[in-house]
Amino acid sequence: MRAVKDNKVYNISEMQKDEYLTLGYDIYDDEGKILEHSPKTTVSYAEYEKVVKERDELKAQLNKISGDKFSAMEADELKAYATEHGIDLGNATSKEGIIKKIKASNAE
Repeated sequence: MRAVKDNKVYNISEMQKDEYLTLGYDIYDDEGKILEHSPKTTVSYAEYEKVVKERDELKAQLNKISGDKFSAMEADELKAYATEHGIDLGNATSKEGIIKKIKASNAE
C-alpha cells in the first residue's frame, strides 16, 4: 500500500497506515485505488458551495417528480421542520416514521 500527500509517495505497511493518515497522507492500494482519505483532508469553500447548490437543485427536482417535499428531506431536516411547526414526533426516529407523523399532523 502507498501513502500519498502532495508530491510525496511512500510504500508503507498496514501497521504504518494510521500514522500516515494522522500526518495528512491518503492511503492507496497497489493498483492506485484510494483506500482511505486522511482526516485532515479539506475541501475548498467554493467546492462545498458547488456541491450544496447541486444537492438543492436535485432535491427540488425530486420534489417536482414526487410531489412530496418531505421525501427529499433528510431525517435531521424533518426533525427541524417538526420542531419549527410544533409537531410531536413521539418515538419516531426513522425518516419514514417522521414523515408519517408530520403528514398525520398536517392532515388534522
